[in-house]
Amino acid sequence: MKAARPLVLVAAIALAGCSKSYRVGDRVLVDWDGADYPAAVVAVEGPARYKVHFEGYEQMWDESVPLLRIRRKIHDTDRIQVPPPPAKVRARMAAGNKQSQSTFKVGDRVKVDWKGAYYPAVIMLVLGSERYRVHYEGYDANWEENVDGTRILRK
Repeated sequence: MKAARPLVLVAAIALAGCSKSYRVGDRVLVDWDGADYPAAVVAVEGPARYKVHFEGYEQMWDESVPLLRIRRKIHDTDRIQVPPPPAKVRARMAAGNKQSQSTFKVGDRVKVDWKGAYYPAVIMLVLGSERYRVHYEGYDANWEENVDGTRILRK
C-alpha cells in the first residue's frame, strides 16, 4: 500500500500539469446554451473555474463557468463563426421590449462599418440599447455579427 501512494501522487501531479489554465484577458470559446461563443476571461475564480464576458453582450450576461465549458483559447489568426444569440437572450430582449429604446429596429436596412468600409446589412435582432445583431446582404450567415450602434448608418 505504501508503494502505491507515490504513484498516485505522481499521477495527480502529471494530470494537474496537463490541465488547461487561462489568465485574465485571454480570449476563449465558451459553451453557452449548446453553442460556442467568443468570450474574455475577466476573473480566475479557482483552478478550474473562470468568470467570462461574452463578446458583444452586455455585462449582465457575464458568467462563472467551469473549465469543462471552455473549449479552447482563441488566437489572433482564428476566424470565429459567432452563432446567433442564445434563446434566453432573445427572450429577455423581447420581454423587455428594448427596441423602443434603440435607434434601429428589426428589419431596418442599414450600412455597417466593417474594418473601415461600409457594407449593406439588415438588423436581425436588437440585443439591448444600441446593440444589434446584423446580417450583411449578399453574405452567408457566417458573417453575421453583434455590433454597437456607433458602427451603423441609416441606408
